Amino acid sequence: MTRIGRGVIGIAVAVGLAVGLGGEVPGAGAQGAPPIRVGFSSAMTGPSAITGEGVKWAAQMLADEYNAKGGIAGRKIELYFGDNAGTPGEAVSATRRLVDVDKVDVIVGQTHSGACLGALPVVKELQVPMVIEACSNPKIRDQIGKNGNEWAFRVNPDDVMLANQFAKYMAQQVKTVSIFAQNDDFGRGAAAAYDAAFKKVGIKLVSTEFFDRGQADYRPVLTRVKRAAPEGVLLVMLASEGSVFMRQFRELGLNQKLFARGSLGTAEFLYQVRDTPHIADGLVEATYWTPALDPAWEKQWMERWKVPVRIHGSLAAIAFRYAVAPAIEAAIKKTGKADRKAIRDALEEVDVPNTPVGRVKFDDTHQAFINMLLVQIDNGQLKVLEKIPIQP
Repeated sequence: MTRIGRGVIGIAVAVGLAVGLGGEVPGAGAQGAPPIRVGFSSAMTGPSAITGEGVKWAAQMLADEYNAKGGIAGRKIELYFGDNAGTPGEAVSATRRLVDVDKVDVIVGQTHSGACLGALPVVKELQVPMVIEACSNPKIRDQIGKNGNEWAFRVNPDDVMLANQFAKYMAQQVKTVSIFAQNDDFGRGAAAAYDAAFKKVGIKLVSTEFFDRGQADYRPVLTRVKRAAPEGVLLVMLASEGSVFMRQFRELGLNQKLFARGSLGTAEFLYQVRDTPHIADGLVEATYWTPALDPAWEKQWMERWKVPVRIHGSLAAIAFRYAVAPAIEAAIKKTGKADRKAIRDALEEVDVPNTPVGRVKFDDTHQAFINMLLVQIDNGQLKVLEKIPIQP
């Protein structure tokens, strides 16, 4: 029944969700009001497909939750999924299909920085609001809000904001560092941000190495890192690569202090290395979400999907729950409708002070400033070391 393709997982998903909640089809909200069409765009295929799967699962949990209560201001939620494959080109196609074919009212996405950068001109051209949940390339802020794209908003901080704080912590631990980053807009943007931040705090950057997503053998580059002998290594990578990388890191006898940006200090990473649960003990990750922030969500996720909660799905849920949903409700109250412009205008006024990740309020560059977390893997478990407010 579900229509699945690179561009979208279609309306049958939304119908199934609503029927499962009591036989009411989408569109049968208060006084027959039409549903709110929400698009979630992420990598549903390719090396990053695990992130898109998590986003899809989170969206389905949210739709069930809101629709069980009658939706938002009496309007049911109808889901559509765009597959951006984690790349700029596919993000363009997925976004166009979500807007032109599926007629979504708002998009949550695109999870991956390259996909975000690819989608930004499209949402501006087609005039549909997009709330970014996880893309951390610093170039994004240079293009949104007053900087040129009034249709895009970002909840998560970028890697310049994180690097300036994280580098201060790292400088207390090490004086020399090698960076090992994935070869895409996320990895290269982060590497540049940390290069600049290290200079400010007196850390010497010994080397920077890039790898391709899905790579199976890291030994050649690890051998070079071993020769360079830095005191610390900064890993800019996701859990799927991290599980392979860490095994080879330990096989070669490397024992540098480990720092990370991506999804290594996460429940999903620990699940992937559950046969060697202490393999990354001591690693400290700079992030903005961890399961300890919302134990009820973690429990619901585990009960429904039977695997540990995933960070990118949880970030999509944060963006929807504390930015998109309040904007939809405000738009309906103010204008009696929830069209694209009404939602966009309402997003500029969103101000939710108390969320698990901090205050969600967008400045004139359409950037929110949620908290930064330092999370350590300690004895095979996640431990929050510090919560650091991010300042505009």
